[in-house]
Amino acid sequence: MNEHEKVRVLVLAGARSTEHEVSLVSAYNIVQAINRDAYEVYVVGISPDGIWKQYDAEHFVDNPGDVGAIKLADQAISGRLAMTQHSRAFYDIDNGGKVVFECDVVFPAVLGNYAEDGTMQGLLRMMDVPFTTADVLGSAVGMDKDVAYRLLRDAGLNVARFITVRKNGKQLAFKNVMQQLDADVLFVKPSNAGSSVGVSRVTNDDEYMNALDLAYQYDTKVVLQQGIIGREVEISVIGNIGTQTTSAIGEIIEKEADDFYSYENKYIHSDKVDLVAPAELSEAVESEIHRVAIQVCEALECEGFGRVDFFIDADNNVYVNEINTMPGFTSISMFPRLWGVAGVDYPTLVDRLLTIAVEKHNYRVAPLILDAQEVLAIAKRSGAV
Repeated sequence: MNEHEKVRVLVLAGARSTEHEVSLVSAYNIVQAINRDAYEVYVVGISPDGIWKQYDAEHFVDNPGDVGAIKLADQAISGRLAMTQHSRAFYDIDNGGKVVFECDVVFPAVLGNYAEDGTMQGLLRMMDVPFTTADVLGSAVGMDKDVAYRLLRDAGLNVARFITVRKNGKQLAFKNVMQQLDADVLFVKPSNAGSSVGVSRVTNDDEYMNALDLAYQYDTKVVLQQGIIGREVEISVIGNIGTQTTSAIGEIIEKEADDFYSYENKYIHSDKVDLVAPAELSEAVESEIHRVAIQVCEALECEGFGRVDFFIDADNNVYVNEINTMPGFTSISMFPRLWGVAGVDYPTLVDRLLTIAVEKHNYRVAPLILDAQEVLAIAKRSGAV
């Protein structure tokens, strides 16, 4: 295959986000998995202060296997980059504004705020380029736990009881919260944050006050949610609405009874949890999880791919915990692992996600009328003007 026939894929890495390092590890794994015979790969690294530069795709990070030590390589191959609306080109503004590359599809391997919350997706939509994650609305809703829970509840899906409080609003006493939620254990979560950043497990008043202080450092809106005592399972979904498919189901087992799947346990002290895939579930529960995972994606307008997390209580009642619209792609991340159990290896998975991104753009975005003159022409033909 000639070089110009290859699909030009851009991987975005890093970003101004609390999950900057997780993004770098994920991006590194994704880049390594891309088939160079079919794709020409470009990498843009985004520094913690938001500077975009192009990096060598073969060496764009140092310490790639260590979330605690990984960082963007010291040497970029471009200056600061800029983009324009309705263009897939990237311009080097430190070197005369020249075009350094163009892309056909983007894999935004960026996590957290200013990354997977609809902001990055809005920028890519402005550029009119296909991208692998959910679109602007699905990404924003998927990130906001309060809004997502309300939509899921309205769709008739089972979510644990919750109350939303705001930093500048009335703060509820711990006793009243526990009574309203009928809870023995409470989880305090920033409404907009990923990878369990800022999440606390609470059982008493002192823990509650500390948890609120922590959560308000990440968001002005905080979700107080009834803790479901039971099993925690996850399933991966790929595809666009109407054609979505699900992976094997995995289970997260904390080795200490009062522990939970925190940021530290996900990426730093992973030895504190066991990730079991496939999970041992009854046929009825397994079937429900596969079915509800797709319903979650439909209710929240999430296409492309995602990971849907559930709790199962002692009576086998299934509760939706959340959707992650840009799950991690680290060596221990459940999204690629669950597809591996289902028989889809890493390179095949990445190829499918890139293909789905182009399909989504072609049916969802490309046919839309965006030109004002065309609107007027249609109106004239119909006799409206």
